[in-house]
Amino acid sequence: MALEAATNPLVAAQIEPSSPSPSASNESRPSRSARPASVDRPKSNVDLRFLQNRRTYHSLPPEDAAPPLLDSEQQPSPDTPLPALLRGSHFGRAAETAARDLLRCSPTDAESIFQLLYTRLACLVLVSRPDLAAQEASPLADLLARNPPSATEVVVLIPWELRLLLVRLKSLSSEDGGRRGVMALYGLAGEARTHLKQMHMDEDEREHALWSERLHDLGLRVADALVEMGELETAERHLDSLTGVALDEIVYRKAMLRIHVGDLRGAERYFSKLESGNRNDTLETLLKMADGQDATSRWQDLLAQRSDDDMVANNLAVSSLYAGNIMDARRILERTVSRSPASAGILFNINTVYELCSERAIDHKIDLADPMRHEEG
Repeated sequence: MALEAATNPLVAAQIEPSSPSPSASNESRPSRSARPASVDRPKSNVDLRFLQNRRTYHSLPPEDAAPPLLDSEQQPSPDTPLPALLRGSHFGRAAETAARDLLRCSPTDAESIFQLLYTRLACLVLVSRPDLAAQEASPLADLLARNPPSATEVVVLIPWELRLLLVRLKSLSSEDGGRRGVMALYGLAGEARTHLKQMHMDEDEREHALWSERLHDLGLRVADALVEMGELETAERHLDSLTGVALDEIVYRKAMLRIHVGDLRGAERYFSKLESGNRNDTLETLLKMADGQDATSRWQDLLAQRSDDDMVANNLAVSSLYAGNIMDARRILERTVSRSPASAGILFNINTVYELCSERAIDHKIDLADPMRHEEG
C-alpha cells in the first residue's frame, strides 16, 4: 500500500482546502453558516419544485460511521440547527438536516433552496459519499446540460460555488476520463469572460475584480483536471498559457508537475524562480526525497519552524517510513491527528501505517476514532 506523500497542489482528488490549490478551494466545503459566498442574485418567482422530490435524496446508512462515533455522548440533539452542525463538523447530520430543510422551502425561494442544496452536496462529499452527491445533483445538472429556454432564469440564481461543485460531481461520475468536466470548466470560463466585458463597460471595479479572480481560478482548475486525466504535458502547456495568475503560483505548480513525472532537473530549474520562502523550502525538501535521499532531518527542521503545518508533519511521517522508522511515522501521525482536525490524506496515511505495523489494525482504527467523538459537541 502506498502512502500519500507531499501535498501536490496539482491534484484535485482531495476535498479538504489547502492554500495553494484551487482544486481544494472551498467549493466542496460548506461555510459554517451554510451560505456560500456569492454576489447579489436577482429575485425571481422561478419554480424549483423539481429539486424538492423526496425520492431524489438518499438516507445515509449508519454503518458508514465507526461505532465510537455512533455511540458518542457528544452527538447533537435531533433539533440542532444546521449552522451549529456545520460548526461542530457533524457533516453527516448536516447533510440530513439540509435535505429536510430544503424539502420544506417554498418552491420559489431560490436563494434558500440553492444554499441548502450546496450544503447537502458538499457534506456528502465530506463524508466520502460523492457517489450519492452526484446522483442527487443530477436533476439540476441535467437541466443545465439540456439548456432549455427556461434554464436561463434558473442559471442566474445558482451560486457560483454550487456551479463549480456541480462540475466537479459531474466529472467524478462521468466515464469519459474527465473530458466533459474540462469542457464544463471552459464553459464557465466563457461566462466569466462575458461578465468581465460587461463589468468593464459598466465600470464596476468590484464586480470586475470578482469575475477576474474567478476566471484565474478556473484556469488553474483546468490544469488540475488535466493532471487527473494523466495529460501531464498538456497541463504544463496549459499553465504556460495562463495570464494574470501570480507567477509564483504557476512556477510552483510546474515544479510539482516536473517532480510528478520524475524530471528532477526540470523541477530544479523552477526552484530558483520561486519567491515564496516556504514554498522554496518545501520544494527543496521534496526534491531531496524524490532523489532517493533521506529527508527526515530536513522535514524535522521545517516542522520546528512551522509547528502547525500538517503538510510538513505528514511528509515527515512519510519520510520516516521510507527511512525504515515505521513507529516514528506512526507517532508523528497520531500526534498530528490529536492536535487538530485531520485531513483526508493524513487519515489515509495513519490507517495505512496501522495496516503495515499491526495485525490489530481494526482495533487501532477504532481507538483513533474514539477520542474524536469528544472533540466537539
